[in-house]
Amino acid sequence: MTTPTLSHLTLQTLDNYRTAANHAVVAYRLGSHRLVDVVNATLENSVYPRTAKLAPQATRRIDGVRGNVSDVVVKGIDQVAERTGQAIAMSSTAAAAQVKKAARFAAGIDNNLVASGLQTAVRLSMPGAKVALAVSGRVVEGANALAGAAGARPVRKSTAKTVTKAKRQAAPVARRAKKAVEVTTQRVARATKAKAAPVKAGLRRAPRAAKKLVAAATAS
Repeated sequence: MTTPTLSHLTLQTLDNYRTAANHAVVAYRLGSHRLVDVVNATLENSVYPRTAKLAPQATRRIDGVRGNVSDVVVKGIDQVAERTGQAIAMSSTAAAAQVKKAARFAAGIDNNLVASGLQTAVRLSMPGAKVALAVSGRVVEGANALAGAAGARPVRKSTAKTVTKAKRQAAPVARRAKKAVEVTTQRVARATKAKAAPVKAGLRRAPRAAKKLVAAATAS
């Protein structure tokens, strides 16, 4: 596993959340439009026919005001949806740029010790990244269903395959990360033991050397 792989998964997760947010905006816009249409239809079909018999002139005036208010409400809904979509695009683009920048920085490190540490961190982070991707896929599915209920067309790009693949890959990646930690720990233990061996041997030889020095001094 390498840093670009982790960054790719992170970018996929960000893209899923951006898609889910856009679906939520679509659901809000279409749902609000449908609510306005239902209110208008109720007034035109059930209320105005009755009030027109009693006060036709007042009914016409109210109908004209209602039309103006409906136009204002619909325009406000569209503006909110548009601005929210722009904010989602800007924030997701900025987040993706930061992820790419971090990946380039990690790839440009020449220090072997730091690079090795980063690779270990990447391996340990991969299971979490896989889970996050799977969760984001579920969020997209829910947002897509919500938008569909509001009247939006079904999204052609299905996230089911991504979710299944992420779940399938999460388990072996976790096992590999655990194995890498165990191997690293064993290597550090062997290296420490190897460095300590000459020191212990020297300590064992020290008394014998001292006795030889004393014996030589006595003989002289």
